[in-house]
Amino acid sequence: MKLHRFIGSFDFTKDNIEITNPENIKQIKGVLRLEIGDNLILSSGLGRQIEVTIKSMSTEKIVATVEKEIPTNDPIKKVSLFLAILKKENFELAVQKAVECGISNIIPIITERTIKTGLNIPRLEKIILEATEQCERSTVPILQKIIKFENALALGYPAEEKIIFDPSSSEYTPKKDKKSASIFIGPEGGFSAQEITLARTAGYSVSSIGPLILRGETAAIIATYRTVHGV
Repeated sequence: MKLHRFIGSFDFTKDNIEITNPENIKQIKGVLRLEIGDNLILSSGLGRQIEVTIKSMSTEKIVATVEKEIPTNDPIKKVSLFLAILKKENFELAVQKAVECGISNIIPIITERTIKTGLNIPRLEKIILEATEQCERSTVPILQKIIKFENALALGYPAEEKIIFDPSSSEYTPKKDKKSASIFIGPEGGFSAQEITLARTAGYSVSSIGPLILRGETAAIIATYRTVHGV
């Protein structure tokens, strides 16, 4: 039976772990209707997760007994997605699905053709947390601050694999031997010729996801999955 999973600031040094977050308590008691003796998984969001059994419940806290450590299932390859800011619902969809595909970091970027420049950060962080719980990951991806394209190139440079995706180039060939990657997805309308030149000069390869012209959110999802899993 699939166990429900919660990510939070839990103290894993104790045999009995207290759940005090009101939202977690409401979800466990009111929505899921779990009872004393039921099991669930608690995660630190930093790579550690533990199966516990509910020992006691009150309106202020739930106490659970540690049963066993659960192996982590996050992808080995660490991929950072540098994504041009899209329309609200499109950007949110891209972020949600990138988390499910195994992304490690998400960095919103402003490019020459970016129209929208603001984001609802608290909402995005909530989407990331919920997507992490849903797909049973043990590490919550990090949402970085918004930066300009030129600064993003410098930030992504240390990765072993550096790719800027553009439909005019040859199709991307996944590299399974690399342990880290920085991938860039442009806005509707794509990157400008000057940005492509800057990326090449900075040591980035330019690749396409395929022959079709994709929307920004679709490109982000496919590029993330292919880069993370080497397919």
